[in-house]
Amino acid sequence: MIQLIASDMDGTLLNSEMEISEANITAIKKAQAAGIEFVVATGRSIEEAKPILDAAKISCRFITSNGAQIFDKNGENNFTLGIDKDKLTQIIPVLREHKIYFELFTNNGGFTENIDSRLASVAHWLKSTSPNLSEAEALATAKSHMTTLPIHQVNNFNEVVENSELKVLKIFAMGQRHDPALALAKQELNNIAGLHVTSSGANNIEVNHIDAHKGASLKKMTDKLGIAMQDVAALGDNFNDVSMLQAAGLSIAMANGEAAVKQIAKQVTVANTQNGVAHAIDNILEKKW
Repeated sequence: MIQLIASDMDGTLLNSEMEISEANITAIKKAQAAGIEFVVATGRSIEEAKPILDAAKISCRFITSNGAQIFDKNGENNFTLGIDKDKLTQIIPVLREHKIYFELFTNNGGFTENIDSRLASVAHWLKSTSPNLSEAEALATAKSHMTTLPIHQVNNFNEVVENSELKVLKIFAMGQRHDPALALAKQELNNIAGLHVTSSGANNIEVNHIDAHKGASLKKMTDKLGIAMQDVAALGDNFNDVSMLQAAGLSIAMANGEAAVKQIAKQVTVANTQNGVAHAIDNILEKKW
């Protein structure tokens, strides 16, 4: 019997406006009322994720930055695993060599060297999670939601890397969809030992510590809660969700998800723009899945 449901955000829980639909909100609260724990497992930082759940009046636990951090329902941090400094000095030159825009996400927010590039890159990222958006719609949505995607600007990332009070949890690199430079950089990054390299869309690369991924952090959380992984349902759409889909007893992919992700899932729900999370929760509560 399912006791915990873990859901990705972008391309899964959120619609093309980067909001949680009323149908999804209703289904989540119905599951919680039935005694099922609801958890958000996202590539976003806590600063990017929690305000959206707060606006929907949903209280839940969070796995953020692809598993680099775990937070309880009060927003208190229970676990943090950053990228070693010596790895950062290997990763950053690869991305610079291929002229790929990237950001550093830390235990104290995200950092960029160029705000304008960030806006354009967020628009491309939105296109990867909601392919039906036009370029103009993606850019407009990116502009309107910049407050929910907060970031700090620095002149050079060395300011972050050399700051002893900051831990880099994730590096998020973005480019054009299916850009050959992304594939080349990803291949080089995969040759660096001690990293977990994945993506949440056709236009990005996400880099974490090798032990910081959604599957591992979901297992940490369920162990603490005394819930067996066979009693966990996980929902996702992209490659950074694979580790938790493989770990969960019930793996559910979104209809809008990557083909390879849908192939490994036990069930496929409808698209994120069609209340796919609500559809999955209804099937769980009705014991169809």
